[in-house]
Amino acid sequence: MASDAHTAEKAHGSPYGPREYIIITLILAVVTAVEFALSYSGLATLPLATLLILLSAVKFIAVVALFMHLRFESRIFTQMFLFGFILGAAILIALIALFWTATSDAIGGDEELPPLEHHHEESRELFLDPERLV
Repeated sequence: MASDAHTAEKAHGSPYGPREYIIITLILAVVTAVEFALSYSGLATLPLATLLILLSAVKFIAVVALFMHLRFESRIFTQMFLFGFILGAAILIALIALFWTATSDAIGGDEELPPLEHHHEESRELFLDPERLV
């Protein structure tokens, strides 16, 4: 049964055997270890984010191309994954740019929010006295 799976894999054109997959896995583990070390390196935020995004892109491409055998499939599949990758990267970069400099966001804005109890009391008063809404 194992030889049937191996034969089917060879029929799809993948020249890799177990040894090659172990090597690829070890390389991906090293890249992950580098990402982990970088996250604790004390590097400035912008270079750190750039390096982490680039290393993640390298891992994504390696997994898609080698483990998913995309390298050996029709070009349309490669184009579909590439489109998804570019779209996802663009959304990620847009969100980072949107919230990087926002001073009024909920994460780290400058405004001091009143205590939660204050909101609760105010909403109770509005509920009990609808005339205040006008």
